[in-house]
Amino acid sequence: MPQPQPTRSRSRRRPSALVAAAAVLSSAGTAAGFAAPTRHVSTTSVGPSATSTRRWLSSPAQSPPTEPAAGSASDRIFDATLTLQQYDQSQQQYVKDDGEQGMGGGLSALHHVQSLDPSYRSSLRDAVEVLVTQAHAERADDSARGRIMLGFCAANAPEALAGLKSWVNGLQLPRGMLHGMDVDGVPIPVEELGSVYVKYSTGGAMTFKDMRKSGKGFDALWRPGDALLEPYDGDFRGIYLNVELADGVFRQFGVLPTDLFMEEEEDW
Repeated sequence: MPQPQPTRSRSRRRPSALVAAAAVLSSAGTAAGFAAPTRHVSTTSVGPSATSTRRWLSSPAQSPPTEPAAGSASDRIFDATLTLQQYDQSQQQYVKDDGEQGMGGGLSALHHVQSLDPSYRSSLRDAVEVLVTQAHAERADDSARGRIMLGFCAANAPEALAGLKSWVNGLQLPRGMLHGMDVDGVPIPVEELGSVYVKYSTGGAMTFKDMRKSGKGFDALWRPGDALLEPYDGDFRGIYLNVELADGVFRQFGVLPTDLFMEEEEDW
């Protein structure tokens, strides 16, 4: 999906990295209102009654991301947006050069993620933190603004939930309920889930169409920090990030590394 480009050219600063302390994955989706490219995401759902109301995160959150000190807020947002746009462009080119392996080029995108060096990963973390910090500030003034949406494509549920936990903790995002791990109150064995897609949103929103489909009426309304797990039959592995800021610029990026906010010294 084409990304809008900033209209000015300027050199980037590279702030120091913030490394989140969490367990790392051994290998590598859309929130309500978060539309990832259709070639990346399966639209299959778990089913009308397959929603869970258990807490999905219990560990204490980490310290909030630290804003770079230099430059104005608008400069930092511009730089962060540019960094992530350039990342998307480099991934698209890599996928093309790699022969678009896997469904929609999903395996090639994973190869690109695995090729990132530590300094580049650091710049991606810094960019994500800048945008999320701004979204936090806007949401503090008005809960309807500054929505952050994440989409986790993973080979299995444990990978997806480990990634979700690390991003939520590392970015100080709200925690809600995890839905989609049971059918009519009966837990689904994790080994039967296979590849999954987890949708997360700080905005607490669900369309009326989705509410009707769930059969739960207003009880199905998403609350801030809720997440939904559903089957996924694609080959992409990683994170889609969508940040809505007051300037109205469309900011959707990915796929980003699942372990971006996990300990660097481990292998992905």
